[in-house]
Amino acid sequence: MYDRRLNGEVLSFGHAGILYKQSFVMYDRKTESLWVHVTGKAEVGPRKGDQLAFIPSTVTTWAQWKASYPNTLVLPGYRRGGFMGTYRGVSSGRGLGLSVLVRFKAKLYPYAALKKNPLVNDQFNGEDVLVFYSEKAGTATAWGRELDGKSLKFQVSNRTDEQGNRLLRDEQTQSLWSWLTGKAVEGPMKGQLLKQLSYNPILNNRFKGFYPDGPIFGQR
Repeated sequence: MYDRRLNGEVLSFGHAGILYKQSFVMYDRKTESLWVHVTGKAEVGPRKGDQLAFIPSTVTTWAQWKASYPNTLVLPGYRRGGFMGTYRGVSSGRGLGLSVLVRFKAKLYPYAALKKNPLVNDQFNGEDVLVFYSEKAGTATAWGRELDGKSLKFQVSNRTDEQGNRLLRDEQTQSLWSWLTGKAVEGPMKGQLLKQLSYNPILNNRFKGFYPDGPIFGQR
């Protein structure tokens, strides 16, 4: 998900109908430059080298999202299914991971590794990172762990929210947090929000194609 504003202009995009490294390509209607949807970067045309700004987003089930954000608006004409059906099927196996981007560098957290270690307190490219994977929801999220100048360390608590999702607890204040919204729901930090990082699910075998030097969690 990207911001269409670039250098004072609002760009309009279409689907180019071609693939780049097995991923679809967009074009902007003004210059017909070609942009890769995985990276948000123009690879061909007058805008080659330009980079769209990432907007944090989450890929999850409609039921999970609606429970956490009951007042969500839905884009007219949107059809549920499609990618989510494929996504849930792949995420249950070994083929998918979470690509987390920090200052345009990416690190991969394969779902197979997250199944063994669903909560990761990590550091990457100068950012204190929290990654959590819910096998039940087939969803992974990533957040910045630094808040008010302090780096928090998290663990999975034995408490759940109204939807039965495990809550996270920070060791410093013992506050409870939602892994899907990044919001503290109980304790001294109640109401505080973690910074949502830019992340997206990606096929593991495609990650290296776009980020050949990108590290992979669980590998040395």
